[in-house]
Amino acid sequence: MAETIPKISKPKKGLGSIVIVAFAFLGAAVGSGGALVGVATLKPGLLIGRAAPPAPVAQAATAIEYVELDNAFTSNLADTGRYLQLRIAVSNTGGPPVAAALAQHKLAIVSAVLAVLGEVGEADVADRAAKTKLRATVRTAINDVLSHNAHVGGVDEVFFTSLVVQ
Repeated sequence: MAETIPKISKPKKGLGSIVIVAFAFLGAAVGSGGALVGVATLKPGLLIGRAAPPAPVAQAATAIEYVELDNAFTSNLADTGRYLQLRIAVSNTGGPPVAAALAQHKLAIVSAVLAVLGEVGEADVADRAAKTKLRATVRTAINDVLSHNAHVGGVDEVFFTSLVVQ
């Protein structure tokens, strides 16, 4: 008689081992994706093959400097009994030479601004466009003083920090 040898069957891969393998791959994929997102936030353009844009180079000559004149300018409006009071600040990109010239020639600048304001009528402060034109006129007066007295570049912009008509 022939003896039967029992067959040893290989254990079947069940659903449990497939799930474990799937979760292992999923975890690795999520971790890698998170790392890529983290790198992408640190270096823009990395994921699409472009280099990050270069950082802007700061130049001292083009840095904007603001200077507020500490005078309150008061003048009668030319065409009415009302008066105008304003305070101004200026910006420049000329650096320390312009800032020093503003301080040194302050009295001449105040006089020039008051001369401009002495010619201002009510229509010259009536709306935004008129005020913009007045700012440009004041800027021209300040730049004329700086050009004539200090021989430096002038201010780029004039700002009204306070403006009252009464």
